[in-house]
Amino acid sequence: MLLPWRRLEEVKRSHYRILGLVGQGQFGQVFCAVHRQTGQLVALKHLDHRRLSTHRFLRELRFLLSLQHPNIVTCQALEHTPTGRCLVMDYCEGGTLRSLMREDYRLSLPYSIKLVVDVLTGLEHAHSRQIIHCDIKPENILLHVQATGWTARISDFGIARLCQEDVACELGNTGSPAYMAPERFYGQSFPASDLYSVGILLFELLAGYRPFSGTPAELMSAHLNLPLKIPDSISAPWQPLLIQALQKLPARRFRSAREMRSLVQEIAAAEGIEAQFLAPTSPIPTSAASAALPPFLPLETPPRGSFRWQHQEPLLAPLRHIAVAAAQTTAMPQVYAATAQQVGWQDSVTLPYRQTSATRSLHYLAPLPLPIEALWLRPQGCFITTRRAVYRLPPTAFLTAPAALDQHRPLWEFPEDCLSAIEARGHWLATLTLTHQLPRTQLAFWPLPGGAARGLVAHPVPLSLPTPLAPDSRLLPLDGGHVALMMQLPEPAEPTKSQQAGTYLQIVTRRGTQVGSLVLPLRLGYSVLTATAYQLLAVDADHPQSLLLVDLKPYRVTRLWVGMAPHLLAASDWGYIVASAQGQISVLDQSGRLVGEISAPEAITALAVRPPRDLLVATWSAGQGSLYQLDLSQVGIDLVF
Repeated sequence: MLLPWRRLEEVKRSHYRILGLVGQGQFGQVFCAVHRQTGQLVALKHLDHRRLSTHRFLRELRFLLSLQHPNIVTCQALEHTPTGRCLVMDYCEGGTLRSLMREDYRLSLPYSIKLVVDVLTGLEHAHSRQIIHCDIKPENILLHVQATGWTARISDFGIARLCQEDVACELGNTGSPAYMAPERFYGQSFPASDLYSVGILLFELLAGYRPFSGTPAELMSAHLNLPLKIPDSISAPWQPLLIQALQKLPARRFRSAREMRSLVQEIAAAEGIEAQFLAPTSPIPTSAASAALPPFLPLETPPRGSFRWQHQEPLLAPLRHIAVAAAQTTAMPQVYAATAQQVGWQDSVTLPYRQTSATRSLHYLAPLPLPIEALWLRPQGCFITTRRAVYRLPPTAFLTAPAALDQHRPLWEFPEDCLSAIEARGHWLATLTLTHQLPRTQLAFWPLPGGAARGLVAHPVPLSLPTPLAPDSRLLPLDGGHVALMMQLPEPAEPTKSQQAGTYLQIVTRRGTQVGSLVLPLRLGYSVLTATAYQLLAVDADHPQSLLLVDLKPYRVTRLWVGMAPHLLAASDWGYIVASAQGQISVLDQSGRLVGEISAPEAITALAVRPPRDLLVATWSAGQGSLYQLDLSQVGIDLVF
């Protein structure tokens, strides 16, 4: 028997391409999908008819169709499947508000207030149509990611009620006890019930915990009987607002969502929060002030490790690239490094412990005619790419004298500047012509020596792009069959134009099929592929102390706090390494938690991770530098391998 999502994918083959499961609810699953013709991203909410009656389904559909608002997840269409029904809804790539409530850092006050204002604005719209949500909680607040923050959108109206409905209706007192108003435990619902839930949510954002906790029975007793205790960590101006929002009797709370929102905005303005964070239904405009304000505040100081190296190699020139072999048993060198135009390699498989080399063990080849763009370590050896050529250093070449190598014989030469990407198993090379004339932009695939590249498109594929390619555009080999083009879009010359600034992604198969394109409303800086399939780690160009973790399948965007301006990135199966240009190194585990910081003795120019736990760091300052090897298990940080 096929799983429901497989049946759904078969039925939707002519309409939607399923990108992945993003949620599991009481009545079905939620998938991220893309419309095959328009390329629009949507959320497919598959509702199993065996668990959701037709009456309740039509009821939720009625509510969704009547609510069209920027702060509410709206329904776009209805589809039928063999196992149930499917609601086609707005897609929110930032996950839920719960994902921003972490143990290691807290959402800063301006961003917290912005999201609360969004929720109250959405509730104002719903209440004006006599609809009470009845289940406001962080898991039901979805996030649309923007360049300078998030927009909150209320979702899941499955247990919503009309104001005039009989309290004894079949829905009972369903909801989330941690956020339920006292009257909700007796099946009563009022617009003020939603405002009580927003009060709990605001308390949690400000304090880091909820005012009441325990089992469902204990929560019921607390909401009904326990007095509210507000900690000193919540500043005095917010305390009267919380006291009013969390009154036991609905009549003593705010009269409307608009009244509560107005007071939130008034207090926030008095606290010095800029007006751009308080405007309802609109994103935070990009400005120097919003960019300088970090969205997260750390709750604890990460461990400070020591720059305890096992090997130090003096350098002739600053390194720009390092490539490290994962295996220790291959005949090829383990470490490759490149200066601006020169490639070197380390011929020792295991570096000696705590040794400062009197002589350099990096062997360099003669300079290349053009600057080196990247090193690609593959089973056939190390590939070196420039804008006009691709070279290869095969493993067997190092069994002979280095002087016998002639790296000036490239595998390919190109008449125009190109971007290049080499598939992870060394099966194919992809190149994209860099040109200022859009019709001439072409993507080509080339079989590599020793690879097994069957099914490659035999001719260049013309790409339709929104703007000419910028020199800092990149090609990323996503897997054995797909390559992604990533380019930044400039700010539109006129605010009224449909073009938006951000990052443009287009995915093409090795057979030349253009799968689809995506415009991220974010400016992605320097980026690397991670150990997770279809995932990028990128510098957030609009927030100098944050990173962006971008999943392409399904599409999700997560901000990570690092507390410094990222300059270089490296990814491993246990986490991520981030380095600033000044020499500060931050280590994050796979969940994105900051587990340690290290300071290098000089400015860092390149870095790489050698599995399982070695870190190679190249430094340069005042005309001299070193290549260091560190064992991350020995530097004093809180990382578990």
